[in-house]
Amino acid sequence: MTDASPEEGLPKYAQALREANKVIVIFLVVVIMLAVGCVVTVDDFKSTLRRPVGVIIGFLSQFVVLPLTAFGLAHALKLNAAYALGLLVSATCPGGVTSNLFAYWMDGDVCLSITMTTLSTVAAMGMMPLNLFLYGRSWTSESVVIPYSNIAIALALTLVPVAAGMLIKYRKPSWCKIITLLGSIFGFLAIFFTISSGGIIDPSMFASPWQVWFAGAIQPLLGYALGYFFALALRRPHAECRTISIETGTQNIGLALVLLLVTFQGSDQLNNLLVIPNVYRGVLALHSLWLTGLYLAWKRWCRGVSGAQDHHGSPLAQQSEEPGKDRCEMENYNHTE
Repeated sequence: MTDASPEEGLPKYAQALREANKVIVIFLVVVIMLAVGCVVTVDDFKSTLRRPVGVIIGFLSQFVVLPLTAFGLAHALKLNAAYALGLLVSATCPGGVTSNLFAYWMDGDVCLSITMTTLSTVAAMGMMPLNLFLYGRSWTSESVVIPYSNIAIALALTLVPVAAGMLIKYRKPSWCKIITLLGSIFGFLAIFFTISSGGIIDPSMFASPWQVWFAGAIQPLLGYALGYFFALALRRPHAECRTISIETGTQNIGLALVLLLVTFQGSDQLNNLLVIPNVYRGVLALHSLWLTGLYLAWKRWCRGVSGAQDHHGSPLAQQSEEPGKDRCEMENYNHTE
């Protein structure tokens, strides 16, 4: 080990972009969470916490199933220690705030999403060190430093803007439509910036072996699939299944990067440690976009079929108490607990 700074070896433009990245991402996250806060109420949270089945399922998916999956995947692909630790740290992180935006776009339970993000961020203070102790010993004997201050910042970035958005909805509900539109626009900007900045800051990741790219690409999909089918097996409504899926697969990768930088500062393996979190971050954004597009296309198709059936005298409309409810919505609501 040396006392080299983790910034050493990076060109000046990459160092400047890394610093700018922190400021821009924080601004985008605040706007996104403000918009998310505009679509929930205090009563929504009370309802979620009164029956916390979804929250418990999400916790188990996020902190039990996902780290175990990453551990198995790292061994199956025979990743070296640096790459394996990068994957494991990414999988043990709590949910990221962008999951709330995707839950909104995909007609999920936004209140459940915010609750899961908040509680997983708090739980990460204990569950991250536990999971890294259980699984990380396969590759390192170093004591991992948990960045508690960064976890507290992530918690504040979730709760404060959401509370402000809820206040706006209560006092000025007419503003919410504009704010949610801005939140969606800034959400797309955040995704584009995340994808493009990672490759510019660390272009060496493009020379990584295929196993690294495969691990970074498949891990979020495994999180989505495991979260969804775990919730479905326990007979949760489809909207709740989608939410738990998104929360399980969407991690706070910024926290993973900070943890690795703090723990392994000066290590000659630092760049390799950061490769999978950077790949994970970019691929995660792409996965979220195409899955959202697929869901919206499916939803539009359902409405088209529903409209065609209603036009030919289908009894579909009579089956629903709400005349405007389409087949997709009926599927969501009729999936009983």
